[in-house]
Amino acid sequence: MADKTHHETTLSRSDAGEYLRSLGVGLGDKADAWTVPVGNKTVETHPDSTLDLEMTVDERSRLMGNDVTEVTVQLSWNEREDSPEEDAR
Repeated sequence: MADKTHHETTLSRSDAGEYLRSLGVGLGDKADAWTVPVGNKTVETHPDSTLDLEMTVDERSRLMGNDVTEVTVQLSWNEREDSPEEDAR
């Protein structure tokens, strides 16, 4: 499977924090699946018990205009061996 779902939006700082907290709660649950909201869609994933985390903070100064800071959080994992997707194969 090689699907990719992408969504960009502008949120208030408060709403962005709430969105990130909701992701953490869902990921930390003991459930087998983690449902990730992406725009008006949800994607159900089945993370293994161990995840790889990559964090990057990119601070760029512009000669003209405002400085820009970008924070990227990337999680990756192998799908659980007992996930429904594996059962379907």
